[in-house]
Amino acid sequence: MNGLRRFNGRNLVWLVPLLLLVSFPLWRPPLAAFLAPRGGYDPSLAQNRPDSQDFVMNRVHITQSHRGKNTLDIVSDQAMTGQTTDEIRMDQIKAVITGKDGRQSHVSARKGIFDKATSLLTLIDDVVINKPSEKYEITTQLLHYDDKTKIAHCPGATRLKGEKITIKGGSLTYNTTAGSYDIGGRVFCRLTHFIRP
Repeated sequence: MNGLRRFNGRNLVWLVPLLLLVSFPLWRPPLAAFLAPRGGYDPSLAQNRPDSQDFVMNRVHITQSHRGKNTLDIVSDQAMTGQTTDEIRMDQIKAVITGKDGRQSHVSARKGIFDKATSLLTLIDDVVINKPSEKYEITTQLLHYDDKTKIAHCPGATRLKGEKITIKGGSLTYNTTAGSYDIGGRVFCRLTHFIRP
């Protein structure tokens, strides 16, 4: 009797793992279902992707220069990553565009995108361009400025207002190098203090 107790006590430790091993086909499916990760598997997530450089910054100052001279200065209340690594999206923008002759144009807008690779600045919503040297102001809703070609293009309705003149057009293209304007669409012009020859 004493030997039987000793046998049961010692082998009971070996009996529990043996029973678990023998009954494994019975308890494996419910345990596997319980331990399976929830939500599904997306194979595209396992692909190697380049490190992203997402950012959001407040009060950003971007400067573009050519041959040691600043050609474009942009100050934005907030800037963030765009659709590509070269794009910077911005909110509440104030920019200074400097032509080859040194004359400056002051530009403001609610939103904008600057592409570092192409030097293209796109301004959107309540775009205002001031030319202090020529004393006029241009307002529009969309402006594309190419810092390489020095050409500003407003594809939509545009209004130019000076001391004695107001011009409204369907589009406007301004070449900062040549100082020439091309106003398209239906053009309306009002002159004040105009003296007939």
